[in-house]
Amino acid sequence: MRHRAWQNRRAADAAQAVVFRSAPAVVAIGLVLLAVAPARADVPDPGWLEGDPGQKLNVRGMTFVASEGGANEILLRAERADFYPEREVADLDVVDVEVTPGDDRVGFRMRCDEGLLNLANQAFVAQGHVVGTIEGNRQFEALWVAYDEVEGVLYTDDPVLIVDEDGRYRGGGFRYFVNESRFRLQGGATVVQGP
Repeated sequence: MRHRAWQNRRAADAAQAVVFRSAPAVVAIGLVLLAVAPARADVPDPGWLEGDPGQKLNVRGMTFVASEGGANEILLRAERADFYPEREVADLDVVDVEVTPGDDRVGFRMRCDEGLLNLANQAFVAQGHVVGTIEGNRQFEALWVAYDEVEGVLYTDDPVLIVDEDGRYRGGGFRYFVNESRFRLQGGATVVQGP
């Protein structure tokens, strides 16, 4: 179902491209606009649903909790999900995620239109309108964000807007090292607006 949309993302982006076939001046304007537009990165396809994913369960109101000891580490809620038990993967719609603070991490929160969750390794890929908050009440907004639980990294290589107490910034992506509470804006940051 929706996992085909992940595989066809590049084709959909290509279909939205405009081909100029008129005067050379119009072509030159188009090339200038393409040169100043931020480059978009493809949503990572982790391959969790490649081939025959097996049985599919349709779930409304899915909640996933990963805990260690008496503390919840990851809390994920989705309005709707297609769950593939053989793959331990859920294809999600309208998602809220919270990686809670702990002794060795600050945590983060985010919301997205859709996503993929791998229950086996607690990694996920969020896409659509992705908004979230990380340490220091720093907010981010991007078209896709992925979380690698093994490495403890929340990241995107797509253009991102960051808002914090010092202002608004744009960059070519970011890396948030959750376990180290360390944030890095990628691809040349520009100030959009001061505080």
